[in-house]
Amino acid sequence: MINELPTPYQSLIDGFTAAALKSRGMTLIKKQTIDFNGSKATLINLTQSANGTTYIKQMLVFGDTKGTVLVNGIYPEVSKEIEAQIKEALLSTVYNSLQNDNPLEAATFTIDVKDTDFKLIKYMSGSLLYSTDGKIPTEKPTIIVGNSIAKIPSQNQKKYSEERLKKLPQGEQNIIKEIQEITIDNLKGFEIVANGKTKDNKAELVYQVMLFNDKGDYYIFVGQSQEEFEKYLGSFRKIANTFKRK
Repeated sequence: MINELPTPYQSLIDGFTAAALKSRGMTLIKKQTIDFNGSKATLINLTQSANGTTYIKQMLVFGDTKGTVLVNGIYPEVSKEIEAQIKEALLSTVYNSLQNDNPLEAATFTIDVKDTDFKLIKYMSGSLLYSTDGKIPTEKPTIIVGNSIAKIPSQNQKKYSEERLKKLPQGEQNIIKEIQEITIDNLKGFEIVANGKTKDNKAELVYQVMLFNDKGDYYIFVGQSQEEFEKYLGSFRKIANTFKRK
């Protein structure tokens, strides 16, 4: 999995401390600076548990003062014999800053934001990112739409949707106002409207839709706004209902 963030490399690396990772449910195993493609990069090894399984994550992190690329190799601890192959794959990365990319072609789904304030920012980790000012990070309303990477248990999708809401940034403070079943693009799921808080303790509208198929995959739509809650709740619902798989 590859992420590209508009965050300076050094400030991002400085944030990868054992304490910071622990607060996000991860354990730092190793962090080292290496020579990579004529510059410096950082290799990070950590572990994280999800759905009763412990995963090992190897990360290659590189960039400059304008942005950072994170290349993640993730595998269950029981498969740790492939560690060397994962590392080899990470180090084979080639970055072309002049490459033309089309986020809408990369995504496996579409949404329609016409007649709304939202502008596409980029495609990242299987997700399309939008905001009303075309920037990220931002304090303006945002939308993230993505699909799952790993399979999930299908027996209690409502509970999983509630748990997923709590895993959003500052998600432990989200208080559910409404939760209801919803069907979009012939996929059943749950729509949640919640009151949240930003890291600066400002009130925030949080809107989440999760749609599930019969193979253990899901799609997730998250809208967040610190302003005009009723207006943007209407926009979030309108846009979410345009979701279509390719």
